[in-house]
Amino acid sequence: MNSVLKKIVILGTTGSGKTTFLKNLVGKVDDAEVKRKVVIEEAQVLNTFTPIDKKHFEDSTTTVSFNVRNVLFATTTSNQFQFFHIEKNKVPPEFDETLDSVFPTVIIDTAGQERFQFMQEIGIKGADAAIIFADGTNIQSIERVSHYYELIMNESKTSAKTIPIVIFVNKMDLRDKGYYIGKQPLENITDDLVEVYETSNLDPETFFPGLRTLLYKITGFPVSINEIKLKSIHEVFE
Repeated sequence: MNSVLKKIVILGTTGSGKTTFLKNLVGKVDDAEVKRKVVIEEAQVLNTFTPIDKKHFEDSTTTVSFNVRNVLFATTTSNQFQFFHIEKNKVPPEFDETLDSVFPTVIIDTAGQERFQFMQEIGIKGADAAIIFADGTNIQSIERVSHYYELIMNESKTSAKTIPIVIFVNKMDLRDKGYYIGKQPLENITDDLVEVYETSNLDPETFFPGLRTLLYKITGFPVSINEIKLKSIHEVFE
């Protein structure tokens, strides 16, 4: 069963919303996060990091290592789009007979800081698909997309594997305030394997069309629910 599990890597700059997106998919993500604090001391700004606790979940956070989560995406017989966080040896109680096709994935959320670029390069090894996040209010974040795209293309050549990509230009909820740049700077990307969407973590459903499109482009997907016994679905993650 392990052969059906596909690896999706998330790339993007700090503050683009990667970790919040993953939280929205699978709930609390706290084992690889820190609270970022800025301390002003003797006219110098020092970046310091302290462990995050539950009461700080609403604060800005930044990933300093990998967030890794098993996520099972699924379509139902009525073509609805659902997803489940799969823990080892535990089947989600939401499973029912309406599921039609499934997409078992392991999602790797990498650190966005440039000093952790080596983590991004490690994370992309063996990827079956990639999600690139850009802060739609920050032109430097949008310009950084081309760097991540090149990383993915290099891995595709090295592995001789087709790696579909979806780009989320995030924070579209700030458009009315005049802060949002949008996806226009990325319209020169004409690769058939790349899709660009404008999104907002305040409205998780803005990610669904891009996710659905990406999943259907992954080689070997979708998997028919008939090929997997519901009571042993966790086996794909062992």
